[in-house]
Amino acid sequence: MSSGTYTLGTLDGRLNRAQTLLVIERLRAAHPRAIFDMVTVSDPRTNRQSASELYCANSAAEIELLLSHLLDGEFQLLDVAAEDIVRPLPNGLVVAAVPERNTPFDALLHKGGCIADDLEDGTRVGVLSRRSMAQIHQLWPLLKPKLLYGGAVEALDAYLQDEAVDCLVMPAAIAERLGVQDIVTEIFFPEMTLPGAGQGLIAIIARAGDAEALAMAGAVDSPQSRAEMTAELAFRERICSDQDCPLGVLAQAGEDSLIITGAVGSLHGHSMNQAVLRGPSSEAAALGVRLAEQLLLNTASLIDLLEADFPEGLPVELDEGAATPQQNDDLREASLPEELDEEIRGDGDDPYDDDYVEPRDDY
Repeated sequence: MSSGTYTLGTLDGRLNRAQTLLVIERLRAAHPRAIFDMVTVSDPRTNRQSASELYCANSAAEIELLLSHLLDGEFQLLDVAAEDIVRPLPNGLVVAAVPERNTPFDALLHKGGCIADDLEDGTRVGVLSRRSMAQIHQLWPLLKPKLLYGGAVEALDAYLQDEAVDCLVMPAAIAERLGVQDIVTEIFFPEMTLPGAGQGLIAIIARAGDAEALAMAGAVDSPQSRAEMTAELAFRERICSDQDCPLGVLAQAGEDSLIITGAVGSLHGHSMNQAVLRGPSSEAAALGVRLAEQLLLNTASLIDLLEADFPEGLPVELDEGAATPQQNDDLREASLPEELDEEIRGDGDDPYDDDYVEPRDDY
């Protein structure tokens, strides 16, 4: 148990403050004799670039600014929403802790209390990522998903104040931090839609040489949550470095084992190519990479990723070429290479089956 005073950096804004206060609450529970102060960093740059980007809490430029202030010693710790984290971290910085995960799933926000199945045809659904757009297109093809740039706060304002959309899909954990649980009408569990990499996870970053801060933050580290973050980010980074690709992924870690499900979707909802791997938690990063590479071996997945670069549709020679025929399956699970299939399945029972008969329900 630590005592003394510790500082956590954050940008101004209600979501940033709410997230940092959540981290401080967990740190105080582990170190009741310590004092934790929030240091607000002012961003002197304009927000024009951030307003045109897809992210949840912070843009890449904002995180880069915060990391530079942490390196300069202006505060001791920095909390970053894992879905927005930029890796690799600059030299001299490390992830000191990944606290217990909040709800990783997506939520539907609707002021009238409707769930997705009850929305009228043509309803404008605000989304924060191409992943959500692809999944909405696939599950509810008569709805009209609309990408909202500039982060979750801007998206919420676009819905509640500007009425630019009729409802909104965002990570449930973000909705909770923003205090709008009263208009959450539905949680999309992974059987319906896979979340984005890192949803519900917060990474606490510190300087590698600050032993006191590392030890203090380490008290709230969750090995399961760290393994889940490692696997999911490795999956995303192997395919696409940001949220511009329609990728969904969810890792679920037990005490020693981990199962990860990933999907690459068509931006317009034509298909969803999915695969699953399981193995030891100690190999979380390798499992994420292997799952991504398995999907990259699937021709349909490559076409879906290419489609993300052509929002108005693929070039005719690719869209209609004989070498890449349109597949009609709503959901396709990629087949594992024979040697990988044997490695995972073995000749007998899978040693990890018992841990994942049912999805984790302790979020």
